Amino acid sequence: MNPKHKEFEVCLRENISYKSGPFIMVIFGGAGDLAQKKLLPTLYQLFKKKLIENFSIVACGSSSILVEEYRKNSKKWLEKIEGFEESVFNEFEKKLIYHQIDLTKEENFDTLCLTLSELGKQDKTANFIYYLAIPPAILPTVVSNLSLKHLCREKKEAKIVVEKPFGFDKKSAHELNKLLLHHFDENQIYRIDHYLGKETIQNIFFFRFGNAMFEPLWNRNYIDHVQITVAEDIGIENRAIFYEQAGVVRDIVQNHIMQLIALIAMEPPINFEADSIKAERTKVVKSIQPIDLHNLSKSVVMGQYGEGRVNGKHVVGYTDEKKVPKDSKTPTFFAGKFFINNWRWENVPFYVRAGKRLKKRFTEIAIQFKYPPLKLLGHKCQDIEANALVFSIDPKQKVSLHFNVKYPGMENIPFPVDMVFDYKDVFKVDYPSPYERILIDIMKGDLTLFPGQDGIEAMWKIVDPIINAWEKEKNIYKYEAGSFGPDKANELMTHDHRAWRPF
Repeated sequence: MNPKHKEFEVCLRENISYKSGPFIMVIFGGAGDLAQKKLLPTLYQLFKKKLIENFSIVACGSSSILVEEYRKNSKKWLEKIEGFEESVFNEFEKKLIYHQIDLTKEENFDTLCLTLSELGKQDKTANFIYYLAIPPAILPTVVSNLSLKHLCREKKEAKIVVEKPFGFDKKSAHELNKLLLHHFDENQIYRIDHYLGKETIQNIFFFRFGNAMFEPLWNRNYIDHVQITVAEDIGIENRAIFYEQAGVVRDIVQNHIMQLIALIAMEPPINFEADSIKAERTKVVKSIQPIDLHNLSKSVVMGQYGEGRVNGKHVVGYTDEKKVPKDSKTPTFFAGKFFINNWRWENVPFYVRAGKRLKKRFTEIAIQFKYPPLKLLGHKCQDIEANALVFSIDPKQKVSLHFNVKYPGMENIPFPVDMVFDYKDVFKVDYPSPYERILIDIMKGDLTLFPGQDGIEAMWKIVDPIINAWEKEKNIYKYEAGSFGPDKANELMTHDHRAWRPF
């Protein structure tokens, strides 16, 4: 084994520098879908790995149940996850407290204050974390009620966590940021985009700035274009009310896609501190060229899935999903072409596509380099493939470099091969899930992976005009579930003499 691997494994086993300090996490919406599927399982895993020790979890909900019943329900939720151990849960459940509360009523926060006060006395160094796993509509009321009880800026150790979507458009995002900043300082606000917690996403930063051989090629002189694909095989999964309001652009493009573009295109930061990294990401988003709204169809394609077969099973179309209107024009697929107006990326197109009920779950970023001069290698090399650097994010996490070699034999025939770094093959360690990394960073006060106010509003500034222009036409293309999306999306590429990468 590489000595470096041994050194890192010792570090991981001993959890050097990864353990969080004491904290009290209040989960508003503590019995909701997010708490059941993401937050409690993640907190349980962190406890199992001994990354969190001195803590309390106060789950707030509207149901009139006792703490014992909430703990029983939590066990049912956690028994579904891989690696569940009852002996670990028996210790973990002692950290769980349930608090019935009507979040819209200020007086109901009095008893919550008493609970937090008692817990705070047990460890005066504990951080307070308010996790808003609630619908956006009641978020302002909860924040205001916390403020009325002097639980916000007055507590310097307090942190507030907000899940996407951050608003409905730029105006509402600005109002949300204004509300949060009225009660909290910017360094107390954690806006979660769990995509940034994925190992391969973080590795883009290290890959670029930790290897001198690639950064000199990272520009318009050598890169032909960039492709970003975020494909899901699932449908809307009983989220019809949310999805009818959001659609694919607000759900995926405004946040995940824009963050991925920013990571790929950002300039080297002056240091590894959170403010420096966020500033460079925001610069990229602010440099994205507005799409020509008078010729929207040349740059944007919206689609909606119909019935079909996914993973061998028949699935219904979007308009046949529960609570979806039969005449709905809500897009479930987006394909678009963006340009970045700066020295490094001038005239390099960033092609993006994202959608539900596609052929399979698949997320990757492909850096496509320019073609080499073909005449040097003769006429048999006319179909030589361009080099590509591919970051595979989901379901596998790996980095691949595609290049050409000579095929064995008497003739000079080029053959494409891959040089692959696969996380699981190289590192025989249990690396953290995105939510594990994100929650640990919150507990430790590291804001590096969290978008700031400027970044959020800059992303909305890009997508708002697209949404508004499209809603006037509502030109939507149907695609069969289990396919690669609408055929129209291919025209974005073929028009430029390029093609989407298969998945």
